[in-house]
Amino acid sequence: MLEKIPLVVGLGVTGQSIIKYLSESYKELFVIEEWRENPYIEELKKSEINFHINPQINNELSHKISEIYISPGIAKEHEIFSYAKTHKIKVSSDIEKFVNTNESIKVLVSGTNGKTSTCLMIESLFRLVFPDLRISVLGNIGKPVLSCIKDDIDIAIIEVSSFQLELLDEIQFDIGLLLNIEQDHMDMHSSYEDYQKIKYSILEKARFNISFDRKYALFKDSYTYRDIEMPRELIDSKAFNDWPLHDIDNFRASFAVLKCYCENFHKISFKEMNLSAELEKFFLGFKKPPHRFELVSNSKGLNFINDSKATNLDAMLKAIKATRRLKKSGDIYLICGGDLKGQKISSINISTVEGVDKAFIYGQDKEILSKMMGSYTDCQLTDNLEEAFKKSTDLAGEDDCILLSPGCSSLDMFSNYQERGDKFRSLISDLQDE
Repeated sequence: MLEKIPLVVGLGVTGQSIIKYLSESYKELFVIEEWRENPYIEELKKSEINFHINPQINNELSHKISEIYISPGIAKEHEIFSYAKTHKIKVSSDIEKFVNTNESIKVLVSGTNGKTSTCLMIESLFRLVFPDLRISVLGNIGKPVLSCIKDDIDIAIIEVSSFQLELLDEIQFDIGLLLNIEQDHMDMHSSYEDYQKIKYSILEKARFNISFDRKYALFKDSYTYRDIEMPRELIDSKAFNDWPLHDIDNFRASFAVLKCYCENFHKISFKEMNLSAELEKFFLGFKKPPHRFELVSNSKGLNFINDSKATNLDAMLKAIKATRRLKKSGDIYLICGGDLKGQKISSINISTVEGVDKAFIYGQDKEILSKMMGSYTDCQLTDNLEEAFKKSTDLAGEDDCILLSPGCSSLDMFSNYQERGDKFRSLISDLQDE
């Protein structure tokens, strides 16, 4: 009988890590990659492994496939999902394989906004409190889980997107953290309700779940992180109170993970632990990743905040609140726009933009944004980020703030949010050189 072999769909970062992992056990693999110019295809052709690239999806093929690994971001409308269901072929994912194989304590983190920052906060807290633990931060944050599947890890902190959660089936992990659910990727999901259901699944599959709202605490072994009591000395500290409110929420969530671990895995009463010194070190030393409400520079009396990672409207609105909290005086000029990704404007409370003195809007959905925001602030349409930047800096004076918080995807004009944020930085640098 012919030995069945896996099929891998998608050759991005995750798909490539799956290929590498499977190549240790198989001498041939099926691969589907719709971007025919993907340079990784040429690498596969040179490999000693026999790769069957873009085979015809038919009944005959189904008898040769053992399971299907689908990369995150492959739309549910893709024929491979219905094909797998029709022919009763198991759909697997790299995260499911890791969770079911690696012996570490697994902490999965999801939510619309704040996932990466929170994962890094969890890592930083654990390293300060338990310096001898072997900790790895994996998943959507950038490091594929399968690259570490054979590593000796005590705690694996895994960032998971809605696309990755959607692929998890036969799985149970130790701690599931749900941060928040707001409109995002509506162009990739059938409805907001469907998106919510996918996000909630992280709680259903966790032994202990930590949620942003008590009504979603599904089991008795659950925490509502906004109810976690912070140490009094921390609440009273300047460092804590200088943080944006959304970052404080992310810290509360991280603190809840630490509490859950201590009480259920380390078997120590959280109240008996004196963490004052560790928390002080945390707030003095923690640095968020770039492009996340980042104070870039102060040039010619102007303040610049790079929040290019704000790829949905909820993130943009939180950034406006945080800017107003940071800047007690001076005007705020917002630069926003791009691809709205199907966000339903009518269901979003946009009145927060009243905190903005003027908005400069660019990108493919700029007219929609302008119509939406125009009742609350002065809006001006521009052709691109460069023009928006110039108009805002020409208008702004000393102590004013220019906030890049697009509220949209960057893909209409940039490769990703990093490129957009880097462009903003370069414009600031050019301004300083004038």
